[in-house]
Amino acid sequence: MLKPNFFIVGAPKSGTTSLYSYLKKHPNVFLPRKEISYFCHDLTFLYPKMRESVYLSYFSGVRQQKKIGEASALYMLSPGTAQEIKNFNPDAKIIMMLRNPVQMVYSLHSQQYYNGDEPIESFEKALDAEKSRRVGDLIPDYHKCPLEALYYSEVAKYYEQLMRYKAIFAENKIHVILFDDFRFNPELEYRKVLKFLELEEVMPDEFEVVNANKTTKSRAFLQFLINPPNFLKTIAKVLFPHHTKRREWLIENLWNLNTRYKPRNPLTKELKQRLIDIYKEDIEKLGKTLNRDLSDWLKI
Repeated sequence: MLKPNFFIVGAPKSGTTSLYSYLKKHPNVFLPRKEISYFCHDLTFLYPKMRESVYLSYFSGVRQQKKIGEASALYMLSPGTAQEIKNFNPDAKIIMMLRNPVQMVYSLHSQQYYNGDEPIESFEKALDAEKSRRVGDLIPDYHKCPLEALYYSEVAKYYEQLMRYKAIFAENKIHVILFDDFRFNPELEYRKVLKFLELEEVMPDEFEVVNANKTTKSRAFLQFLINPPNFLKTIAKVLFPHHTKRREWLIENLWNLNTRYKPRNPLTKELKQRLIDIYKEDIEKLGKTLNRDLSDWLKI
């Protein structure tokens, strides 16, 4: 069984779905579904950990592709993932996409509220809830994401996340993309990715935006999707077993039926300043490490 040899490790809401979509169209790249999140064994999930045999089964469709990838945007958040990937494939290459953390966590909250992982609609109240959640209170009954992804003050501290990978992987095995660069010139940044992966320049027909902000049409239908009646769960286990393509097809189409795209309201200046204060030190360290001016991330 062939193993993945490159990983898109995050960050969430930073363009990883768009990059995944472009690479998936390349004739010499194989990518299974996104967000398998296998190498996150130290994060707190509600559901059981995936077995390695199940994980490897996602790559059974590999044929002649030279590059086999996997994209899970929480691989930066997990403290142990870098070492897990290194143990799994010492020659793996790592791609990181980093977005202004203030924008990222606001977008992440919106995504998690849409997914049903985050029950608190107000981002400010969800941010306030972090202290209680760390001691076991205000934890949602359902959260497909790990509990740590609801700790908004920590999830976008890229510097310490990057340093975990730099401590384990050689410099030439890590490629960092800034979201703003990718958004303003996706063709140039995509060419850099292809060069990093040692792939020929086969470009997508267009660089469309993927995974724009969205919300649910019905919260009641959302609750039905994430917690259906027991008799339907029993039927689904037989007709649509876990980790099968037909189950993924069914879930994707049901979620699409309940989705509408809607831009987020802008953050208030007060809340934006609160987030800048949280991430200021991390941003400054990251800028020095990347040799990039990130001062725009500190502006109101």
